[in-house]
Amino acid sequence: MKSLLPWRRAGVFLCMAFAGAVAAHAQTLQFKWGHVYEPMSIFHQQAELAARKIAEQSEGKIKIEVVPSSKLGQEGDYPLMLANDSMQIAYVGQATLAEGYPPLSLASYPFAFKDLDHMRKYLASPLLAELMKGYNERSGNRMVASVYYGARQVTSAKPLARPEDFRDLRLYVPTAAAYQLFATAVDAKPVTLPFMSLYGSLKKNEVEAQENPLDIVKSKKLYEVQKYVLLTSHVYDTLGIVIGKAAWGRLNPQQQAMVEKVLADTAKWTNVGVIAGELEDEKFLRDKGMTVSPANRQLFQERVVKRSTPEQLGARPGDYARLQALVN
Repeated sequence: MKSLLPWRRAGVFLCMAFAGAVAAHAQTLQFKWGHVYEPMSIFHQQAELAARKIAEQSEGKIKIEVVPSSKLGQEGDYPLMLANDSMQIAYVGQATLAEGYPPLSLASYPFAFKDLDHMRKYLASPLLAELMKGYNERSGNRMVASVYYGARQVTSAKPLARPEDFRDLRLYVPTAAAYQLFATAVDAKPVTLPFMSLYGSLKKNEVEAQENPLDIVKSKKLYEVQKYVLLTSHVYDTLGIVIGKAAWGRLNPQQQAMVEKVLADTAKWTNVGVIAGELEDEKFLRDKGMTVSPANRQLFQERVVKRSTPEQLGARPGDYARLQALVN
């Protein structure tokens, strides 16, 4: 019987080692971060940077796989995917998030911002922090940061200048109500389709025009199928970086604080990059042969305010006045 003891000891040690390996593996959290942008975009770069920092600061216990280019689905599906844990982190436009928490639509109301400086003040304001908290409480998910996405501009196959030029124009806009509002205010025909199909639809002239920040026009190579840019800046858009409820709950308090700080810090880096990139993108598109023209924003704004209010879109009473007060 004594001769069997070493084997028993070895078996015990092997079991302990296996159990330790299983425990170590169980402690490693695997998250997927989905988004609709191309790998060359600054948003993908931020996600990759944040993933590396989180892996380092968690000593490898939190690993994030960044999945670009709509490979996990369309942005409109992301809130549900976050809720059912089929995706753990996502960039989601605040107009899309507002579908589930309408007060967030405030910043997506066309011409809500006078200029870029106005938007920057909003990003650092107690008003935005309050709205993010409200979203978190309503959804159960965790919006940890808001990122400047860029000023939305219109590109087209034919020259546009005045609101009247948009009548019956087949204009691609995302499904969110705020984007639809801009299209209908200028009497265009809003067209919604999967983001990955936009280039092909423009090329076939199934869609005549679209609206997006210039970085998207550049990264999606829309300059190959569009000739004109009208600088309406009708929405100074933002993205929420959102962590799903289940994924957030798997993090202990120390990990939550670390992850939130890394994402907030890298969001600031992204904001600076997007702002700097907008002028570069405008030059890039001119060099590619696009005609870039300023718009008379007042003419377009007058159309919008005649047909809607921020409150009709979902903003809380008084929030629009608070937003305008940030200019002073």
